[in-house]
Amino acid sequence: MKYLSGTFLFLLYHLTAIFFLAEAAAAPGLVIGRMKVTIMPEYDSRQVLVIYEGKFKDKDAFPSEALFILPKEVTKLTDVCSLSPGGQHFCQLYEIKRKEDRSETVVKLPYPDFFVDFQYAPFTPEPGKARNFVFDLQPAYPVELLEVHIQKPYRSKNFLLSPASADLYEKRDFTYFRYKRNDIKNGEILKFGISYLKDDDKPSVDIQFSPMAQPELMGAERGGVLLVVGVVMLALLVSTRFIRSKKREN
Repeated sequence: MKYLSGTFLFLLYHLTAIFFLAEAAAAPGLVIGRMKVTIMPEYDSRQVLVIYEGKFKDKDAFPSEALFILPKEVTKLTDVCSLSPGGQHFCQLYEIKRKEDRSETVVKLPYPDFFVDFQYAPFTPEPGKARNFVFDLQPAYPVELLEVHIQKPYRSKNFLLSPASADLYEKRDFTYFRYKRNDIKNGEILKFGISYLKDDDKPSVDIQFSPMAQPELMGAERGGVLLVVGVVMLALLVSTRFIRSKKREN
């Protein structure tokens, strides 16, 4: 009984967030207080993994729609979530729109904390050949504090970055290069050139055996299923209200 009660409250909590999102619109003058972007070439696939995470400054502006600008090669997202104060991931539905020089997605976020990750293929990895690409980072909102972390792939040689970074650190046997910028303007484009050589076309880790591949908190699959359940319940709620209103009119 206690388990069922906890499950009911969990579903009700998520359904309430989805209900508020149904009426969410873009709040004017949004500002991101802090944002971290992690770029991981050939991490667990032959593509480039990118993670956006951060927090909008005005928590009282949410629920709200938020725009995220992506590389033009991006056709789908792995996750797009809003994080509650308790650390739960509320994974959201999304639609990617292709522009001439980029892709975009507008997401309804119940909370100011966001987490977006995707993979894209700016190059075709071939054994013994260099990988060269430029990542264009274009925040859709002003950012007070921006950090960019670039991971060096395993077994890579002649790893070069432009602009160069002297701030590097080790984490879980990977080498990362870090950049910090303050007061990024709305629409400002930051370019990061990445070049390296590899003798193979295998990713750094095998996702089947990597503990880092396990989802933290609510995974995308679980969140997606819960979101579908919530949407169905919300649709029933809206339909019921619509039928009742028609009966009153008659």
